[in-house]
Amino acid sequence: MRTSIKTDIETCTESIKIITCLHEDLLKTKDKSEALNFIKYRKCLDQSLKVESVLQDMTTKTDMTLTFKPDKAIQQTLSTLSGLGQVLRTVEQLQPAKRTTLNTNSRQNKHKETSQSDPGNHTTSGFKVKKSHPESRTSRSYRPGNQTSDLTKSCQVSNLISSSSQQPVQGHQPGAVSKSDQIIKVKSSKRYSVAIKGDEYPCHITSICETSSGELLITDQLNCKVKLLDKTYKVVAHCVFSSAPWYMCSIHSLEADLVAVTVGYNQVHFIRVKYGYLIQDRIRTLPYNNCRGIANQHGILYITDDRALNRYTVDGSLSGQIYKDTSYRSCNNYS
Repeated sequence: MRTSIKTDIETCTESIKIITCLHEDLLKTKDKSEALNFIKYRKCLDQSLKVESVLQDMTTKTDMTLTFKPDKAIQQTLSTLSGLGQVLRTVEQLQPAKRTTLNTNSRQNKHKETSQSDPGNHTTSGFKVKKSHPESRTSRSYRPGNQTSDLTKSCQVSNLISSSSQQPVQGHQPGAVSKSDQIIKVKSSKRYSVAIKGDEYPCHITSICETSSGELLITDQLNCKVKLLDKTYKVVAHCVFSSAPWYMCSIHSLEADLVAVTVGYNQVHFIRVKYGYLIQDRIRTLPYNNCRGIANQHGILYITDDRALNRYTVDGSLSGQIYKDTSYRSCNNYS
């Protein structure tokens, strides 16, 4: 179906070019000779008849009908089942409040006795923790900006993965340490080349997003391009900008996948991904400079500049400012 539409588009484009050339030639030879004018007129007439015949063939094509035929083996398999599964209910009995208070008081008494008997150890809420114990370092929570945290060590990260998978924390328990951050573990990696003909510089990927059909879009900042990759990570289409693209986000719609890309200092380019092509939709100029990071949530765009995080509509209109840094420092440009 896609091949047929593509062929029709190419045929119409070629016919338009031929008619345009004949029309220009006819205007050039209009006052020179009647014989030449007649020849050009006949060529235009023949081309018009040819185009009319092609258009008639396009309109008389039969429609394609897709019919789904389910596999009969599925129905036979489902008929042999007595049900889809079981629903299990687990009831946990909570401890009374008085009993919890007594336990807390007893732990406080033990805390006093332990601190008096062993002054070299540090205790917290009835739990004894030695300063030299290695688990005291791994149990510390991660703080943003602390690049030298002990959690970055590979051996300790693997320990955290095993402990979090074997001993899940349910609810709040006194003295229990809950880890809110989930650790992402890379299973495998592979390198793919996204360089294409016409690239002047090495590819510098600054952003990536996925379409609804599973294709990937990447921004090649040094070559001022956005490239579309198929499911085999091969570049099938690209779009060239006059300035460097920074970051992008996807905006899914019913017609086609829409992608918003921050370009240059204060522009947002909207690109549609349709039938394996990148189509320029519209360009919006923002009222702030150095716009870099961009994200979409429920049809609302969040864009960062040097000092603020602003909220925009999908059309590119400013709808409000969420945060502004007044410390005369440049904000993080990432969203």
